[in-house]
Amino acid sequence: MPKIKLVAWDVYGTLIATGNSETSDVSELEKLRLREGALEALSEISSRKITQITSSDGDLNNLKRNLKEAGIDWADFFDDLYKMTPGQPKDFSYIIQKYKIMPENLLVIGDNYNIDIALAKKQGCNTFWV
Repeated sequence: MPKIKLVAWDVYGTLIATGNSETSDVSELEKLRLREGALEALSEISSRKITQITSSDGDLNNLKRNLKEAGIDWADFFDDLYKMTPGQPKDFSYIIQKYKIMPENLLVIGDNYNIDIALAKKQGCNTFWV
């Protein structure tokens, strides 16, 4: 496997849990939480000095606020936040060019196969579908 130099994280559904069906408590449903294991994964990747970014189709100001509410400051883990086209398969060609890496050096992590993963695979990126 080629060396991973950059990890692109989807946020909603991947880092931040969505659709919490484990509780019927309305106050619990309104709380934003990191998905189980997300903080450990972010920390492990950071400890290996691998650059991390977000690749979300959500509003970037809301994303920063939502990450903070879920328990992390985006600047502690991410080099940058990228706004992707809503509802479209995510195209990582700009990110690959900006970071001057080969597609196989990018690991894309997402929860929606059609939006987060499919085009990344076609572009030659490594992918992890959660």
